[in-house]
Amino acid sequence: MSIAFDVVFGLFVVTILALAFLAIRWATRRDRLARARQAELRGTAGEPPSGTSMAPGPTPKEHTL
Repeated sequence: MSIAFDVVFGLFVVTILALAFLAIRWATRRDRLARARQAELRGTAGEPPSGTSMAPGPTPKEHTL
Protein backbone atom coordinates (compact mmCIF):
# COMPACT_ATOMS: atom_id res chain seq x y z
CA MET A 1 0.00 0.00 0.00
CA SER A 2 1.18 3.51 -0.66
CA ILE A 3 1.62 6.23 1.91
CA ALA A 4 -0.87 8.49 0.08
CA PHE A 5 -3.60 5.87 0.44
CA ASP A 6 -2.83 5.50 4.16
CA VAL A 7 -3.06 9.25 4.67
CA VAL A 8 -6.34 9.60 2.76
CA PHE A 9 -7.86 6.58 4.47
CA GLY A 10 -6.75 7.90 7.89
CA LEU A 11 -8.37 11.27 7.18
CA PHE A 12 -11.55 9.48 6.11
CA VAL A 13 -11.67 7.46 9.35
CA VAL A 14 -11.01 10.54 11.49
CA THR A 15 -13.74 12.47 9.65
CA ILE A 16 -16.30 9.69 10.11
CA LEU A 17 -15.47 9.42 13.82
CA ALA A 18 -15.73 13.20 14.26
CA LEU A 19 -19.13 13.27 12.51
CA ALA A 20 -20.39 10.41 14.68
CA PHE A 21 -19.22 12.20 17.81
CA LEU A 22 -20.89 15.46 16.77
CA ALA A 23 -24.15 13.69 15.87
CA ILE A 24 -24.28 11.89 19.22
CA ARG A 25 -23.47 15.09 21.11
CA TRP A 26 -26.16 17.02 19.20
CA ALA A 27 -28.75 14.28 19.84
CA THR A 28 -28.03 14.09 23.58
CA ARG A 29 -28.24 17.87 23.97
CA ARG A 30 -31.52 17.97 22.07
CA ASP A 31 -32.88 15.09 24.15
CA ARG A 32 -31.90 16.78 27.42
CA LEU A 33 -33.57 20.03 26.39
CA ALA A 34 -36.74 18.21 25.36
CA ARG A 35 -36.85 16.23 28.61
CA ALA A 36 -36.31 19.40 30.66
CA ARG A 37 -39.09 21.15 28.75
CA GLN A 38 -41.42 18.18 29.31
CA ALA A 39 -40.64 18.08 33.02
CA GLU A 40 -41.22 21.82 33.26
CA LEU A 41 -44.62 21.50 31.60
CA ARG A 42 -45.60 18.57 33.84
CA GLY A 43 -44.48 20.40 36.96
CA THR A 44 -46.87 23.33 36.50
CA ALA A 45 -49.70 22.40 38.89
CA GLY A 46 -49.94 18.95 37.34
CA GLU A 47 -52.03 20.30 34.47
CA PRO A 48 -51.18 20.18 30.77
CA PRO A 49 -50.69 23.43 28.88
CA SER A 50 -53.91 25.15 27.84
CA GLY A 51 -55.58 23.68 24.80
CA THR A 52 -54.33 20.14 25.36
CA SER A 53 -55.99 17.14 26.91
CA MET A 54 -54.47 14.66 29.35
CA ALA A 55 -54.96 11.62 27.10
CA PRO A 56 -53.87 11.55 23.48
CA GLY A 57 -56.40 10.88 20.78
CA PRO A 58 -59.99 11.91 20.28
CA THR A 59 -62.21 12.60 23.27
CA PRO A 60 -64.75 9.88 24.04
CA LYS A 61 -68.36 10.66 23.15
CA GLU A 62 -71.24 10.00 25.50
CA HIS A 63 -73.56 7.20 24.48
CA THR A 64 -77.26 7.88 24.77
CA LEU A 65 -79.86 5.17 24.63
